[in-house]
Amino acid sequence: MTALGRAGVPDDIGPMIASLLSEDNLWVNAHRIEVSGGMVI
Repeated sequence: MTALGRAGVPDDIGPMIASLLSEDNLWVNAHRIEVSGGMVI
């Protein structure tokens, strides 16, 4: 069902959220970031 061949787990999503909250992404705004493992490709 997904490009990665399995359903996502919290450990897959956590690093993405941590990345968005880091100071490295201060200029990221008004974007929809899909974290679905490729389910909607």
